[in-house]
Amino acid sequence: MREQLYALLELQEIDLEILHEEKKQKRLPDSINEIEKVIENIEKRYLKEKESLKELQMKIKRREIDSKTIDAKIIKHQDELYSGKTSDIKELKQLQKVIESMKNDRDKIEEDLLIMMDEEDGYKEGIGKIEKELSQIKEQLKKRNLEVSQEEKEIQLRIQERNKKREEIISKITNHELLESYRMLWKEKEGKVVVEIDGPTCSGCNLSLPSDIIYHLQKDDLLITCPNCNRILVWKRSDH
Repeated sequence: MREQLYALLELQEIDLEILHEEKKQKRLPDSINEIEKVIENIEKRYLKEKESLKELQMKIKRREIDSKTIDAKIIKHQDELYSGKTSDIKELKQLQKVIESMKNDRDKIEEDLLIMMDEEDGYKEGIGKIEKELSQIKEQLKKRNLEVSQEEKEIQLRIQERNKKREEIISKITNHELLESYRMLWKEKEGKVVVEIDGPTCSGCNLSLPSDIIYHLQKDDLLITCPNCNRILVWKRSDH
């Protein structure tokens, strides 16, 4: 029985290694998902900036139309002023005031246009930076996908090697009841089913063991479980 227990202990070590590799395998997509989320946020920012630029450019076009409309009206009024058709001083002065007011309106539009064009340049520069950032992060995603694919293959290979070793160990365990007990306890005890004992305490639950259990563990070749946590106990090998 004792040799069977030591084989079971080896099986547990292999199973824990497999479990560790499987957990690593499950975590592999996490880094890809993180990069994809970053890309998603950058793309949202990119679309928002593009939309803002489009709205600004529409405003610029409208203001340019306003400026041209005023220019056309100024030319028309100036033609009236200098055509000689009107000789009334009062009317001429009124016409000059209208032209002056329109020129002030046009100047204000020109100032607005300069401000908006500076803003447009800012948007374009910002969008260019976002495009560069997006290109870099997409390249990073491509690289990470290749790395994850390689890591996946390496993990799979290690799992296959351990499964092969696992089958070899299982073939040594002829006590099927012992193997079944191990399988049933595996999930419940989170992989720590068989524990080595070299003192008065169970290394599984850290509670004291009765002296008769310690005695039987050292002297007898029996299947003994911890009365506190129900784990399978085996006395520690001297060469361990």
